[in-house]
Amino acid sequence: MIRHLFQTLRLLGISLLAGATWVAYRPADLPKVAAPNSAKADDLLDILRQTTIKRAAVMEISEAEINRHLTTTLSGKIPSMLGSWVTFEGARLDLEPDRARLFVIWKLKGYTHTASVDLAISRDDKNFRVDVLRGAYGHLDLPRGMMRPLYPSLEALAEALDPEIRAMFQMTQITIAKDKLVLDPRFPPA
Repeated sequence: MIRHLFQTLRLLGISLLAGATWVAYRPADLPKVAAPNSAKADDLLDILRQTTIKRAAVMEISEAEINRHLTTTLSGKIPSMLGSWVTFEGARLDLEPDRARLFVIWKLKGYTHTASVDLAISRDDKNFRVDVLRGAYGHLDLPRGMMRPLYPSLEALAEALDPEIRAMFQMTQITIAKDKLVLDPRFPPA
C-alpha cells in the first residue's frame, strides 16, 4: 500500500515538473516596437542628455520608442556566449504603473525563449535604486530569488545601456506610468 502511494507521489511530482517545463518553454507575449521615423530616427541618448542640461520641462518617452531604441542599440552589443547554439535576440520593456517588465529574448537552436523581470525604481535622497520584484521564464511566474540565474544577462544589458542609464538617472524624478516613462529634470522646489 505504501509502495503504491510513493509511486503515485513520484508520478505526480514528475507531472508537475513536466507541466512547469512546458509553461516555462513557451515564450511570453512581447510588447510592440515603434516603426522607425522615416524623417529622422531620433537618438534617445541625445534627447536624455539635452533634457538634463536644459532642466526645463517634464519629458515623456513612450514604451514603443524605448523598445525601438533597445532594438537598434542592443543589436550588436551583446556577444553570443555559446556560438551558434544560443543567440541574443534583444530586449523589450512593458511599462505599467510603478513597475517595468523587462523581457530578455534569445534563440536556442532556432527556438525563441524569453525571461522577464519586474523592476521598480525608487529614490533615496540622491541616488536611484532599481529593485527586482519578481520574474518569469516564458509564462512561468516565479519569485525574485528564482531569477538569480538571469542576473549575468541583466548585468550585460546594464553595461550595454550604461550611457542611457546614467543620463536617465540625472533626472530629478522618474515615474513609470502606463505605456510611458515620465522624466522630470527640474530642480525640486526649495
